[in-house]
Amino acid sequence: MLSVPADRPAPISVTVPKAPAAAATAAPDDAVIAQTAARAAYAPASPHLFGLATDLGLPDGANLGLVVRPASWIRLHGAGGTNSANVGFRGGVTAIPFWLWHFGPSLTIEAGFCRMGAVNSVVRTFFQVPSWMKDYAQQAGYSYYNAHLGLEFGRRNVTGFIHIGGSYVNATVHAPKPVSIPPANPNSTDEPAQLVLRQDATVRAYTISAKVGFIVFFGGL
Repeated sequence: MLSVPADRPAPISVTVPKAPAAAATAAPDDAVIAQTAARAAYAPASPHLFGLATDLGLPDGANLGLVVRPASWIRLHGAGGTNSANVGFRGGVTAIPFWLWHFGPSLTIEAGFCRMGAVNSVVRTFFQVPSWMKDYAQQAGYSYYNAHLGLEFGRRNVTGFIHIGGSYVNATVHAPKPVSIPPANPNSTDEPAQLVLRQDATVRAYTISAKVGFIVFFGGL
């Protein structure tokens, strides 16, 4: 008897769905999302490292300079400018102990000097000499030291400031031209009609000073 092999049934392919990797890919819940957003909102931004500053004040004059801000609470700065009589230079440091929103108190210490130049009306507003000496104060150059308290506002890309305090001014007064002095007795020919200041005079003074300006920051840590 011949035996006829029976046909084998075709294999049945069964696809078993993979279990989702819940632990690895599960989305964070609402509480985690909220905490992450809060941390991002209040995280301190990296301070811009450099800035360009301009200010106007006395006895500094008008200045343009470079600012370096290694941290949000301190600035180092150097500037050059003019007091309308000649050029000058200044350097200093500003400390801002804390910020409240976009405002902060500041303390600034600076030193600078202005080269010898003609004493004009602008210089006379802060460089006072006795009335009898005004004719001799034809030229003046001075060094100065500022100690200012101030208010900073802005903090981010642009920071404005108002500083006020005191300055110590050490000035040298020069009279290159002779000064005519009328004799006490107009009819006398023995008294000289003019006097040449043979030695430069030195004037030292403490005075109130102030300035206002702003800084535009760029770059970052």
